[in-house]
Amino acid sequence: MVRSFLSLHVEAPLERVLAWAQDKTLGAGVYLVPDPPWVSLYHEALEAQEDPEAIRAFLEELSQLGKALAFLVLAEEELLFLLAEGGKVQAELAQGTELGERLMAPSELKPLLEKASRMPPVNAVQALAAHFGLHPDHAALGFLDLLEAEEEGDLPEEVIYLE
Repeated sequence: MVRSFLSLHVEAPLERVLAWAQDKTLGAGVYLVPDPPWVSLYHEALEAQEDPEAIRAFLEELSQLGKALAFLVLAEEELLFLLAEGGKVQAELAQGTELGERLMAPSELKPLLEKASRMPPVNAVQALAAHFGLHPDHAALGFLDLLEAEEEGDLPEEVIYLE
Protein backbone atom coordinates (compact mmCIF):
# COMPACT_ATOMS: atom_id res chain seq x y z
CA MET A 1 0.00 0.00 0.00
CA VAL A 2 1.37 3.40 -0.98
CA ARG A 3 0.95 5.86 1.85
CA SER A 4 1.10 9.55 2.52
CA PHE A 5 1.60 11.08 5.95
CA LEU A 6 2.21 14.29 7.85
CA SER A 7 3.96 14.53 11.19
CA LEU A 8 4.70 17.69 13.18
CA HIS A 9 7.05 17.92 16.15
CA VAL A 10 7.95 20.61 18.66
CA GLU A 11 10.66 20.74 21.29
CA ALA A 12 8.50 21.90 24.19
CA PRO A 13 6.85 20.52 27.36
CA LEU A 14 3.69 18.47 26.76
CA GLU A 15 1.60 20.79 28.97
CA ARG A 16 2.46 23.83 26.85
CA VAL A 17 1.78 21.98 23.60
CA LEU A 18 -1.53 20.62 24.92
CA ALA A 19 -2.68 24.11 25.99
CA TRP A 20 -1.64 25.57 22.63
CA ALA A 21 -3.24 22.79 20.54
CA GLN A 22 -6.66 22.88 22.23
CA ASP A 23 -8.11 25.34 19.70
CA LYS A 24 -5.96 24.30 16.72
CA THR A 25 -7.81 21.11 15.72
CA LEU A 26 -9.65 22.75 12.78
CA GLY A 27 -12.70 20.64 13.69
CA ALA A 28 -10.80 17.35 13.34
CA GLY A 29 -8.72 15.04 15.50
CA VAL A 30 -5.18 15.66 16.69
CA TYR A 31 -2.97 13.12 18.46
CA LEU A 32 -0.21 14.38 20.77
CA VAL A 33 2.59 11.91 21.47
CA PRO A 34 5.19 12.88 24.09
CA ASP A 35 8.80 11.85 23.49
CA PRO A 36 10.76 14.32 25.68
CA PRO A 37 12.10 16.77 24.82
CA TRP A 38 9.81 16.49 21.78
CA VAL A 39 6.04 16.32 21.41
CA SER A 40 4.74 14.92 18.13
CA LEU A 41 1.46 16.15 16.67
CA TYR A 42 -0.55 14.16 14.15
CA HIS A 43 -3.23 16.44 12.71
CA GLU A 44 -6.11 14.88 10.76
CA ALA A 45 -7.25 18.01 8.92
CA LEU A 46 -3.77 19.13 7.87
CA GLU A 47 -2.86 15.61 6.77
CA ALA A 48 -6.02 15.33 4.67
CA GLN A 49 -5.50 18.75 3.04
CA GLU A 50 -1.91 18.03 1.96
CA ASP A 51 -1.50 21.81 1.62
CA PRO A 52 2.14 22.89 2.05
CA GLU A 53 1.18 26.51 2.79
CA ALA A 54 -1.28 25.49 5.54
CA ILE A 55 1.39 23.21 7.02
CA ARG A 56 3.95 26.03 6.87
CA ALA A 57 1.57 28.47 8.63
CA PHE A 58 0.72 25.91 11.33
CA LEU A 59 4.40 25.08 11.89
CA GLU A 60 5.41 28.73 12.10
CA GLU A 61 2.80 29.27 14.81
CA LEU A 62 3.80 26.05 16.59
CA SER A 63 7.45 27.14 16.55
CA GLN A 64 6.61 29.95 18.98
CA LEU A 65 6.73 27.13 21.61
CA GLY A 66 10.17 25.86 20.52
CA LYS A 67 12.06 24.33 17.61
CA ALA A 68 9.48 22.71 15.31
CA LEU A 69 9.73 20.19 12.47
CA ALA A 70 7.27 19.09 9.79
CA PHE A 71 7.53 16.02 7.56
CA LEU A 72 5.06 15.56 4.70
CA VAL A 73 5.38 12.57 2.40
CA LEU A 74 2.97 12.15 -0.51
CA ALA A 75 2.48 8.70 -2.07
CA GLU A 76 5.93 7.73 -0.75
CA GLU A 77 7.42 9.73 -3.64
CA GLU A 78 7.32 13.39 -2.60
CA LEU A 79 8.84 15.05 0.44
CA LEU A 80 8.43 18.31 2.29
CA PHE A 81 10.62 18.97 5.33
CA LEU A 82 10.38 22.21 7.28
CA LEU A 83 12.31 23.44 10.32
CA ALA A 84 10.94 26.52 12.09
CA GLU A 85 12.04 28.48 15.13
CA GLY A 86 10.62 31.63 16.64
CA GLY A 87 7.74 31.78 14.18
CA LYS A 88 9.88 31.58 11.03
CA VAL A 89 10.89 28.73 8.73
CA GLN A 90 14.67 28.32 8.94
CA ALA A 91 15.13 25.35 6.60
CA GLU A 92 13.13 23.67 3.85
CA LEU A 93 13.54 20.68 1.58
CA ALA A 94 10.86 20.01 -1.03
CA GLN A 95 10.97 17.37 -3.74
CA GLY A 96 8.44 16.09 -6.20
CA THR A 97 6.06 17.00 -8.97
CA GLU A 98 3.36 18.41 -6.67
CA LEU A 99 5.64 19.92 -4.04
CA GLY A 100 8.26 21.36 -6.39
CA GLU A 101 12.00 21.42 -5.82
CA ARG A 102 13.39 23.67 -3.08
CA LEU A 103 16.31 23.52 -0.73
CA MET A 104 16.87 26.35 1.72
CA ALA A 105 18.95 25.97 4.86
CA PRO A 106 21.55 27.71 6.98
CA SER A 107 25.09 26.66 6.05
CA GLU A 108 25.41 24.17 8.93
CA LEU A 109 22.29 22.25 7.80
CA LYS A 110 22.77 22.47 4.03
CA PRO A 111 24.94 19.30 3.71
CA LEU A 112 22.38 17.33 5.76
CA LEU A 113 19.48 18.45 3.55
CA GLU A 114 21.49 17.83 0.38
CA LYS A 115 22.20 14.27 1.56
CA ALA A 116 18.52 13.76 2.46
CA SER A 117 17.49 15.00 -1.00
CA ARG A 118 19.26 12.00 -2.53
CA MET A 119 17.35 9.47 -0.38
CA PRO A 120 13.89 7.98 -0.86
CA PRO A 121 11.43 10.25 1.03
CA VAL A 122 10.69 7.93 3.98
CA ASN A 123 14.41 7.25 4.50
CA ALA A 124 15.09 10.99 4.35
CA VAL A 125 12.43 11.59 7.01
CA GLN A 126 14.02 9.03 9.32
CA ALA A 127 17.55 10.38 8.76
CA LEU A 128 16.48 13.98 9.38
CA ALA A 129 14.53 12.99 12.50
CA ALA A 130 17.53 11.14 13.92
CA HIS A 131 19.73 14.19 13.33
CA PHE A 132 17.40 16.32 15.46
CA GLY A 133 17.13 13.71 18.23
CA LEU A 134 13.56 12.83 17.32
CA HIS A 135 12.56 9.16 17.25
CA PRO A 136 12.63 8.22 13.52
CA ASP A 137 9.48 6.11 13.84
CA HIS A 138 7.56 9.11 15.24
CA ALA A 139 8.56 11.16 12.22
CA ALA A 140 7.41 8.49 9.76
CA LEU A 141 3.87 8.21 11.15
CA GLY A 142 0.73 10.11 10.28
CA PHE A 143 -2.74 10.60 11.72
CA LEU A 144 -4.17 7.58 9.89
CA ASP A 145 -1.37 5.35 11.24
CA LEU A 146 -2.27 6.33 14.80
CA LEU A 147 -6.00 5.95 14.14
CA GLU A 148 -5.35 2.40 12.94
CA ALA A 149 -3.20 1.67 16.01
CA GLU A 150 -6.00 2.99 18.25
CA GLU A 151 -8.58 0.77 16.54
CA GLU A 152 -6.33 -2.24 17.08
CA GLY A 153 -5.74 -1.29 20.73
CA ASP A 154 -2.02 -0.66 20.17
CA LEU A 155 -1.94 3.01 21.12
CA PRO A 156 0.37 3.79 24.07
CA GLU A 157 -1.33 5.18 27.19
CA GLU A 158 0.57 8.48 27.16
CA VAL A 159 -0.94 9.51 23.81
CA ILE A 160 -3.47 12.36 24.06
CA TYR A 161 -6.31 12.74 21.56
CA LEU A 162 -7.95 16.14 20.95
CA GLU A 163 -11.13 16.80 18.97
